[in-house]
Amino acid sequence: MFSKDGFVMAVPMPFNPCHFCRAECCKTYTITVTAFDMVRIVKHTGKKPGEFAVLHEARLLSYDPDLVLDFSDHPRGHLLGIRSHPCTFLERDRCTIHDCAPLSCRRYPFQIDGKFNPRFCPLPSQLFFKFRAPDIGTEQLLRELESYKKLVKEWNKKKGTKAECLGFLMERAKRAGSPKRKKAQTTP
Repeated sequence: MFSKDGFVMAVPMPFNPCHFCRAECCKTYTITVTAFDMVRIVKHTGKKPGEFAVLHEARLLSYDPDLVLDFSDHPRGHLLGIRSHPCTFLERDRCTIHDCAPLSCRRYPFQIDGKFNPRFCPLPSQLFFKFRAPDIGTEQLLRELESYKKLVKEWNKKKGTKAECLGFLMERAKRAGSPKRKKAQTTP
């Protein structure tokens, strides 16, 4: 299907292009998450945040500084993430939590701005993704990121210890709730 301007529009498909993959993105990327992602994963898996979540030292070339968590007992900022390399929820090259996976995972290989970046996707997956919308729409992702940035800002004003951080984020995210998920219906 084509839009008025001639660009291919992504449309939802029941087929998952990741079936052609060996999960290179799940094995290679540091997977950052929001506190709302953590709440969904805890609810779905019954695991405690400390079993899968980790605070990664922010040693990346590019990241949103509004997502960096500061601590009173550690000199460098950190980003909330999942135990990665490979992802702790990866089994036999398949995601075991796809239904509640972090929004960044559900969006991949589409970036926040909607650009297509299939760096680790095999060619058959890339072709299918060109005709498939991401599982999570841009507006929903941006709403959740903005809500999470408010939690980070609240934490950074408090500036507690690293050990207190996950509990604080979980409690605040549960209290705030997260936007309802819905599949994207238009271009990424």
